Amino acid sequence: GGTSQAFDDQPLDLLELPSTLAETVCAHPAVVAQYARHHASGGPPPEALTRSTLHLAAQNRVRYLQSTSVALGLHSEAFDAAAATAGELREAARGLWQRHSAVAAHGLYTPLGEDAGIYLALGASHVAYLLCHLRVDSILHGAARRGSADARSQDVAKRWLSTDFAGRIRSQLLDKAFPGQRLATLLPPVVAAAAGASSPAAAP
Repeated sequence: GGTSQAFDDQPLDLLELPSTLAETVCAHPAVVAQYARHHASGGPPPEALTRSTLHLAAQNRVRYLQSTSVALGLHSEAFDAAAATAGELREAARGLWQRHSAVAAHGLYTPLGEDAGIYLALGASHVAYLLCHLRVDSILHGAARRGSADARSQDVAKRWLSTDFAGRIRSQLLDKAFPGQRLATLLPPVVAAAAGASSPAAAP
C-alpha cells in the first residue's frame, strides 16, 4: 500500500527513476515491436521504423546534454551574469552549447530560445533527470557491460519484460529504506568517480 507522498523525502533523481525507466524500455526497438501494430493490417511495424527510435533517443540525449551544459555553465562562477551584457550572455550560451555539438552553431543562434532557457530558469533541478537517464542505462545494460553471458545471449525485450526483472526492479524502487549502498550501485561509473573526488566536478 501507501501513496506517492510517502516518498517525498527522497531525492528527485530517485523519484523520477521509475518513469524514466519505463519510458526508456517502451521506446526500445525490441519492445516497440511487441506492442506496436498497424492500424489496418494489425501487423508489426517494419524493423527500420522500430530502429528509428534509437536515433531519436540518441538525438534527445544530445539535446539534453547541450541544454544542461548551457544552464550549468551560465550558473557557474566562470560566468559573471551580473556584469555581462545581453550579447555576452548569448555568446556564452552558444559556446556552452557548442561543446556538445558536431556542427558549428550559426552566429545568430541562441540555445536560450529552446530547452536551455527553461533549464536556466529552473536552476539545477533538471540535472536530476540527466542522472535518471544515466542510472537507467546502468540498470538496463550494466549486466551486458560486465560480461554476463545471460545478458549477452538473452533478447532484451524478453529479459526486460520478464516478471523476474520487473519484480526485482519494483522491490528495489519501492523499498522505503533504500540504503545508501544500494543507491550507490545505481550510480553510473562516471558519476560515482566524480562523487569520490576531493574537489567539485567542473560544469560540462
